Amino acid sequence: MSRIVFTGAPNNPHWTTNQPIFIATQYLTGPVATRQATNFGASSATAILGPDLIMPGQQGNNIATALGAPWSELLAGGPPLTFVQDPTRAWIRAHLINGRWGGAGNTWQNLVPLISPAYANRATVEGYMDAFLAASYRFEMGGQSNVWYGIYYCVQSSAKPFSNATATNNQNLYSYAPEFVRIVWRAVRITKPVNVSSASVAADLSTYPMSAVPSFPPGFLRPELPAAMNGARALPQGKVAGGAVLGALPGNVPAAQANGFDGEIEIHQD
Repeated sequence: MSRIVFTGAPNNPHWTTNQPIFIATQYLTGPVATRQATNFGASSATAILGPDLIMPGQQGNNIATALGAPWSELLAGGPPLTFVQDPTRAWIRAHLINGRWGGAGNTWQNLVPLISPAYANRATVEGYMDAFLAASYRFEMGGQSNVWYGIYYCVQSSAKPFSNATATNNQNLYSYAPEFVRIVWRAVRITKPVNVSSASVAADLSTYPMSAVPSFPPGFLRPELPAAMNGARALPQGKVAGGAVLGALPGNVPAAQANGFDGEIEIHQD
């Protein structure tokens, strides 16, 4: 569990551990995307993920339950079939911020339709984030530290739809799915408060000073980048990155540092 700094006598700092504190904070979703004849699918979402998320019992479910047109119902003036009826591709309601990390599954503000391969590529990126959180948690438990190490995790949907430009129209089902989602991640360092109760810390976590991480301290074992992501700007390999995306990143997202972890990647549908 995350530790808080307390000042002992005589002026001897010690650390207490009594409850999960740094789980997720500053979770924020953008408006539902405007696509063709309706508003459908997430535009953007961000959250700061903390080391306590890796503890048993701390990750939630928040499975995708959102319905409606054109996912499960016909859209007036829209495609002649829904995503769940598509005979060509298997579609999944994919979270921008994973439900295990606190992202909502009951609203399209945090869900987009992704085909199975894209969903698997997104899971590769999320596995890398989990590995970082595990490293952060081991560091937290391994000794005294005045800061927490977490991840600022940001996802934006492409402005361009999955449909071919010459076939994008109100009746094309693929016009209502993004061509890709862009994932941006930054290691962040959050200063621990001194002599503050655990309950107060959990409530006020978003107010504590946060900064970029130019380098990790001795003893912090940064995870190895998955082979599929090594040198890739987009997955699957061969896709060209750099298209326009919806929403804007929060103003306090740090610039990427040469720390061996910070990065970004696009997950393309095909």
